Amino acid sequence: MIILKILKLFLIVLIVVFVFIIYELTNINFNYINKSFISINVNNIRNPQVKKIVRSFDNYFSYYYFKISKKKKDEFYNKNLENYKKSPDTISYKTNQENLTKSNNKNPNNSKNWLRSHGNHHSNKYSSLKKINLNSISNLDLKWTFEFDEKKPISGNPIVYNGNIFLSSTKNSLISINVESGKKSWEYITEGAPAIRGLLLNEKTKNLYYCDQFNLISLKSFDGKPNEEFGKNGKVKLDSKCHITPAIIDEKLIIATFEPSLEVYDLKTGKIEWKYFLKKKEKKYFRYGGKRHDYSGGNPWGGISADIERKIVYITTGNAGRFHDGTNRPGNNEHSNSVIAIDIKNKKLLWSFQEIPHDLWNYDIASPPILTSIRRYNKKIDVVVAPTKYGNTLVLDRLTGESLFDFDEIKAPLSSIPGEKVSFYQKKFFLPETFSKQNFTPQDITNLSEEQKNFVKNKIKDADYGFFVPPSLDKKTIIYKGGAQWMGASINSQNGTMYVNSSVIPGFIWLEKYDNINSYYNYSSRFSILKDQFGYPGSAPPWGLLTSINLNTGKINWQSPLGEYEELTKKGLPVTGTINYGGVTATDGNLVFATGTIDNKLRAFNSINGQEVWSYKMAFAGSNPPTVFEYKNKQYILVVATGSYTMKAQFPDQTEFGNKVYLFQLKE
Repeated sequence: MIILKILKLFLIVLIVVFVFIIYELTNINFNYINKSFISINVNNIRNPQVKKIVRSFDNYFSYYYFKISKKKKDEFYNKNLENYKKSPDTISYKTNQENLTKSNNKNPNNSKNWLRSHGNHHSNKYSSLKKINLNSISNLDLKWTFEFDEKKPISGNPIVYNGNIFLSSTKNSLISINVESGKKSWEYITEGAPAIRGLLLNEKTKNLYYCDQFNLISLKSFDGKPNEEFGKNGKVKLDSKCHITPAIIDEKLIIATFEPSLEVYDLKTGKIEWKYFLKKKEKKYFRYGGKRHDYSGGNPWGGISADIERKIVYITTGNAGRFHDGTNRPGNNEHSNSVIAIDIKNKKLLWSFQEIPHDLWNYDIASPPILTSIRRYNKKIDVVVAPTKYGNTLVLDRLTGESLFDFDEIKAPLSSIPGEKVSFYQKKFFLPETFSKQNFTPQDITNLSEEQKNFVKNKIKDADYGFFVPPSLDKKTIIYKGGAQWMGASINSQNGTMYVNSSVIPGFIWLEKYDNINSYYNYSSRFSILKDQFGYPGSAPPWGLLTSINLNTGKINWQSPLGEYEELTKKGLPVTGTINYGGVTATDGNLVFATGTIDNKLRAFNSINGQEVWSYKMAFAGSNPPTVFEYKNKQYILVVATGSYTMKAQFPDQTEFGNKVYLFQLKE
């Protein structure tokens, strides 16, 4: 009798535990329009202890399931060599010239105010102001500096409206600075880091909107008080992190989150209306390698843009899953490394264009998409443009997602890693011309001196390199890191000219195996910068570039080194350029303002020929693109100089975090 009672009690406890675990695994959300309202997934678990237990059980199950399943082993180890060998070396894609979107001639440049980070909903970061120009640039002078209490990078591009500057602080708060006095007007404390990639002001209501990672927030711009009509005391709690600048179409407020998803809210109340899940399930890879498919990554962290007239939002997305380990995510990982267009009015995906399928090199599209128009095939066509980490410039038709320039898909090498199913093909664009080096070769080794050349040559003697060579365990692979980052590009929508800053820095990538069977992932991703013995990049300069491209023809107008190691210049070497993480903003004054280099300078270049015409040395490196605006008939250049996390991580001895904001105007 006692044994029966004990068994009964044990059974009840077992049932309670089972029900509790099912409850933790289950998430119910009726807001999705392209996904079931109910999901059962280990990632849904809220209790960290339960999550740890369930993940451990799942990992052990995966390990032994794979051990005993011949079918799963065959699937995992099969490299599909026969199909690979039969596949053609090159597949060519041609633009359909008859199916292009005629321009509606509504591509604004920015004028007096700078209402949204990167300028406006098109994110073109170009100013039509021209009081500061080639003739007057020598008179550009510092008006004031503002100093934060702490030193910490701020990456979000500030906005300006009617003499008030709005930007993140170096702590968790958003602040307003008065243009004339340079003094702080108000400060609003946030839960997380605010406006990491930016914020916007609704000119109609004068309300500000931004994410602080965990919340979607609306404030009154004139005093920094919460917009009480929006959410709960000006806040809407988010299910997943959000870093990017919101967009407004009609009375809808639109964001993208790390779920990843696009989310649409009522602009006035903050009530969520619907969500679009930015993943595509690949059911054929059920329990690949014994494990659940890794659907992490693909996050829209770079930014979004909006075609207000057509009611379409454009998103760029990050790489899928682990940087250099794709063994848990076979397939192309659709919607990662992509530009995506979503029709807000009809609540549907219009198209998705993937630059790099099954990315193993951390070549996510970090830049916000830019809306503009170009002249191509004797037509004026509305397009979306995305400069990429790989040095490509994607120019896609706004309604169809078709590339305006032909490209080839070229067969890429297979991986030596067990279970790593690389994409057979990767894209190669011939136009627009690449603005950054793409594939390392022995000819790229540093040429600063014979001593440095030999040092680097010895360092890379066992390394691999080439066109999309996958990372491995037994040797390191050299790739170029940098290209176009989250700061994007500046495009003059009147003539289709793009200005983009890029870093050209070589680095090693490789994998290291996890020995613990209680691990979901097979390998850890590793990366380090290739440097010479003096800490300079191991490739021949330039290491940083500013490039002007004619998007109508795809041809480069000019390239100039961006950034300087003064000690090398003093030795008689040409300006080398440096790693740069600030950004560029061009103007109708025939100027391009660039910042974010190791030498801490704000520079102005002649936008016609790329010649440097002015510079100012700040205390720290610029940390986001310059903001250009006008107030009381005076034009200003605003620069945040707080350094960069990436620059500090990659060149720790050559840069530091800062705490300054600089405002420049012409001398009175």
